[in-house]
Amino acid sequence: MDYRDFFDTAEENEVFLSGLDSTYAYLRWYDMFLEAAMERQEGENEDELKDEIRAAARILGNRIALSQGEEVSAAYGLSIVNVAAEYGLYDFSFFCLLMALSQEMDGNYKKGHAVISVADGQGIPTFALAKEIYSATCRDEQLIDALQVRNAIEACPLFRITRSSKSEGSLFDSFELNRQLVSLLMGDYELPLGLRQICLEEAELGDEKLVHHKKDVAFLKAYLNNLDDDQKEQDSGTVIQISGKSGSGRKEFALAALGSDRSCLLLDFPLLGQLETDNINETVNEALVRARLLAEDMIITAYGDYNAASLKIIIQRSLEQLKRVFILTDEKAELQDLIGEAALYKVSLKLPSASEQEDIWQKCLDLHSVSKEVSAGELAAKYRLMPGAIKECVELAAAKALSLGKRAMDSADITTAVLEKTTSALDELSDRIPLKFGWDDLIVEQSQKEVMELLVSRVKNRNKVDEEWGFEEKIPYGKGVSLILYGPPGTGKTMAAQVMAKEIGMALYRVDLSQMVDKYVGETEKNIGKIFDAASDGNVILFFDEADALFSRRTEVTSSNDKHANTEVAYLLQKIEQHDGITFLATNRFKDFDQAFVRRITYAVKMDKPDADRRLQLFSKILPDKTPRDKDLDLKYFADSFELSGSEIKEVIYSAAFIAADEGKNLGNKHLSRAIKYQQEKSGKMLQGTEFTRYLT
Repeated sequence: MDYRDFFDTAEENEVFLSGLDSTYAYLRWYDMFLEAAMERQEGENEDELKDEIRAAARILGNRIALSQGEEVSAAYGLSIVNVAAEYGLYDFSFFCLLMALSQEMDGNYKKGHAVISVADGQGIPTFALAKEIYSATCRDEQLIDALQVRNAIEACPLFRITRSSKSEGSLFDSFELNRQLVSLLMGDYELPLGLRQICLEEAELGDEKLVHHKKDVAFLKAYLNNLDDDQKEQDSGTVIQISGKSGSGRKEFALAALGSDRSCLLLDFPLLGQLETDNINETVNEALVRARLLAEDMIITAYGDYNAASLKIIIQRSLEQLKRVFILTDEKAELQDLIGEAALYKVSLKLPSASEQEDIWQKCLDLHSVSKEVSAGELAAKYRLMPGAIKECVELAAAKALSLGKRAMDSADITTAVLEKTTSALDELSDRIPLKFGWDDLIVEQSQKEVMELLVSRVKNRNKVDEEWGFEEKIPYGKGVSLILYGPPGTGKTMAAQVMAKEIGMALYRVDLSQMVDKYVGETEKNIGKIFDAASDGNVILFFDEADALFSRRTEVTSSNDKHANTEVAYLLQKIEQHDGITFLATNRFKDFDQAFVRRITYAVKMDKPDADRRLQLFSKILPDKTPRDKDLDLKYFADSFELSGSEIKEVIYSAAFIAADEGKNLGNKHLSRAIKYQQEKSGKMLQGTEFTRYLT
């Protein structure tokens, strides 16, 4: 054998142009080992064979030294030298790496392996075959303990070992390379199909517009830089946990902290659990090998419910290969028990400040055609939205405007989008009330309307007052808005709540307190706590209907039940004061309310039964224009003659319409009279006087 058949001495002083060139050079060096092993079987001189290998090794060593700078640069591609150095593969273990790679690069190597008798003609890389080839050309003092190397390789994620059925022992176990490693060494850096099932590449990770909490980003950047400089800190690895609600920008935050000079790979932990059990370990290994060899940071998403034991295994396996790993979780997730001795750095992404939300609104709006009346500042003041929700709402509003043939989206489009995108745990705990009414539908006294308008204005201008005018420093908590609507049944308390919610542009959720009061001690407080926790994003309005069930006058403590009831009231008052959102309450028995409680509510509006003039407005407003009616329909007579509430007037008109429809006639005075008669009888009222019977016959 002559090494010049494999190496040209003129190449000795040439650098490798790429990592792939370096890998091919080592494969030519391996060719000599394989050729020498076959010649040895044919009786060739072993000392001459060893000299040839050493000469070739010197040439290859010179070239590697010359190419050192290029090889460590990712721009030149990954070299097998880099891989071996990264995973500590030297001498025989490096030889096994070459052997396994050879068959992946060229199927002809299998034929060469099959020639050597120890392989029994199969040509499958085994440790016994590797030892036979390697020992054929090394000095006696270099003979290796193949079994020891085999055990070390088994722990290396670059190899996959298949147990042998032979009785000779584990040296006949076969081995092959991690599929992702083979792709990278061959210059294929595309994310393979197997990893695409559970991973996202950096370009798909997030949107820079959604990054907020800039100070926290700077702190994390500094921490990561210190980790790079402090090797001791990395002995057991570091876990960076970024927690928050959906849409809080956790992925974007991680990318911002890593900076543009770092690449990363995102592993979706819930999706991993959907793979076949046999594929999970291999797929995770492929992801970790890719991240380590390409100097990528691993970001693992662990949203929602997950198997803690499985996540613990994934974290520990990640830290065995990587210095640090990012875990993205929901806001209340705890990882301390899952990370072993690793250091833990925690970042919790809360709702962005008003100014940050305004900035996110503006960046998202700038990508679309928007009406001049749309103000990012007003949107940020009105809504409490996470960055992801802001982006989704703007995109939905733009689509709606386009579907309606508009050139630009307006405030109404955005409000509609926000209401459609509003999802809350409250959907399971309370009823969402549709917002069908506006100011024109609400027939109330001007003084009542002024208070309601003041509440709406307070919501719309809270950012200006709190942040720009400095009140946030003076009043750091308890900045929610609360309102009591009180008065007899049917006076429009629910409609008033709907009107204000529509004007503000927030979803309205009705909570029936009578259904929440639990006879078991402590259960009512738990129910109340769930409601406020679900509304903690501040982008919904809580409407406590039937507040009398709990908000009535605190009793004198004469029994344990009295003490329990007072505790519930105190707890609810505390939650209302702490809530940074909007709370409406409705009651028919305002006089029974504890005045100490009332003083701590922001506004109160008395909803009286309407007088004659307002009743006439209600009759006219509720009766649809399309309803056929007699020319002599005397709505003023009914408004003047009967003290009906708004809800009673609506019921009367609706009932009268069915009576007229059944007779096949236009709606007339007789139909309204009959409907009022039925309504009054239902209420137990006496029916007498000519004012009632004028149109009845």
